[in-house]
Amino acid sequence: MGGIRAIGQKKGAVDRRFIRGLGTWTVYRPDIHSFAEFLQRAGLHDLRDVRRVFGLARVYIASRGQALRSAGGSFQTIEREISALTKFSHALDVYAERHGGESAADIRTVLAEEKARWREELAPRSNGYTTRAYPDPDGLYAAISDPALRLQARLMGETGCRAEGVGAPARGSNPLTVANLLGMGADPVSGEAAGRILVIEKGGKQTEHYVGAATYQALADHIQEHGQLASGYRSFLRAVETAARLTGQYAPGRGTHGLKHSFAQTRMREATETGLSYEAAKQAVANEIAHNRMDSVDVYLRF
Repeated sequence: MGGIRAIGQKKGAVDRRFIRGLGTWTVYRPDIHSFAEFLQRAGLHDLRDVRRVFGLARVYIASRGQALRSAGGSFQTIEREISALTKFSHALDVYAERHGGESAADIRTVLAEEKARWREELAPRSNGYTTRAYPDPDGLYAAISDPALRLQARLMGETGCRAEGVGAPARGSNPLTVANLLGMGADPVSGEAAGRILVIEKGGKQTEHYVGAATYQALADHIQEHGQLASGYRSFLRAVETAARLTGQYAPGRGTHGLKHSFAQTRMREATETGLSYEAAKQAVANEIAHNRMDSVDVYLRF
């Protein structure tokens, strides 16, 4: 794996197969070591024997999927492991290019097939409350009776903004006005039409976010009618927690920030489904939730 580390190097100067972030390296390394130990137990001691690695990769992922299913684990876990092994296959390719040997493309074919299989067989998230994300954010929005507060909740859940970014700061005033509306554009992950909004969040940081076309239109209509979208944070929090209780999603600590967690987990799935690598998807989510550092996303992806 050392052959595909490019930690700290700029994106444009690095082969897309390489690992650029220390956070990704830290996450992937235990998964790759576990696979290497499995190969050793199976009697394989030469990783240049790509054909045997190819066959054992399917056996390994199948056994991991079955174990997760028995334990009530989630697809997100095996998705991470498959992403790690995909990087491992790229390392084999880089070695073959430098020293001679077979391509590991067939390994990636197996991994893609197993990923599709376990997406159908494993739950998206584990049972029980181990995450701050709301299991049914759409149900939560529908249960908020006040239209302005409902719109704020939907904006937070669809953009990953903090509460102050949707006009509900804990202190002071930070309304969304016509100046925050940037018009329609293409969602950078899905490529679909989406509204663009510019918000001011923690520390006065300006961040641009994408929101569904219908929600963007609802925001534009609200601002046209009322001049702004704003509320007190306590009112917003009470509305979210009341809706959470009505829909059976209440848990201490979820609060409004649970909507940001819901966004991160949904966005991560969307990004990987469009073909982004696990690493690239995490970086995209990190940028959208205004953290930027890829490893900061991990807390939001806990299932």
